[in-house]
Amino acid sequence: MAEEKKELTEDEEFLAAIKTANLSDYLAKYTAKIADKRVTEGIATFKKNLEKKDFTDSEKIINLENELKELKDINLKSSLNTLIKNSLKTAGLSEGFLKFIRVDKEEDIGAAVKDLGDNILQLKQLDIDNKLKGNEPPAKGEPGNVGNSTLQSYVESKNKGEQNSPFKGKI
Repeated sequence: MAEEKKELTEDEEFLAAIKTANLSDYLAKYTAKIADKRVTEGIATFKKNLEKKDFTDSEKIINLENELKELKDINLKSSLNTLIKNSLKTAGLSEGFLKFIRVDKEEDIGAAVKDLGDNILQLKQLDIDNKLKGNEPPAKGEPGNVGNSTLQSYVESKNKGEQNSPFKGKI
C-alpha cells in the first residue's frame, strides 16, 4: 500500500486531516511539549541577556538584595512548614491540617496548632451533643441477655427456611 501525500493549504484542512487520522491528542501533546521547550529557552536567553547588561553598582546591590530576600522567604516558609508538621504530629493531628495554619513567626506555631486542635475537639463535642439530643441514640451494645435472645430468634428463623422456596428447611 503506497502512502498518499496530500498538500494542505489551510489550517482547517490540516486539522481535519489530523482528526481523520485520529492524531489530535498526539498533536496537542507534541505542540505543548515544543511550546514548553521554546518558553524555557526564551527565559534562559532573557537571563543571559540580562546578565550581559551593565548595571550600576547600586542596581546590582538592589537585585542581589531582592534575590537574597526571595531565598530567605522560601527558606523561612519551608522551615515553618516543617515545624508546623512536627507540631501537628505532636498534637496528634494529621499533617493535612498544615494548610489551615498561618503563622509568620516560629513562636506562633504552638498556639496556632493548639487553637486548631481545640476547634476540632469543639466540633466533635458539638456532633456528640447533637446526637445525644436527637432521636438517634449512639450505637452501643445491648445490655443483659437481649443480644442472646436476638441471636437465638435469628437462628430459629433461618432454620425454619423460607415458605416460598422450593427447598424447605435450613438455609
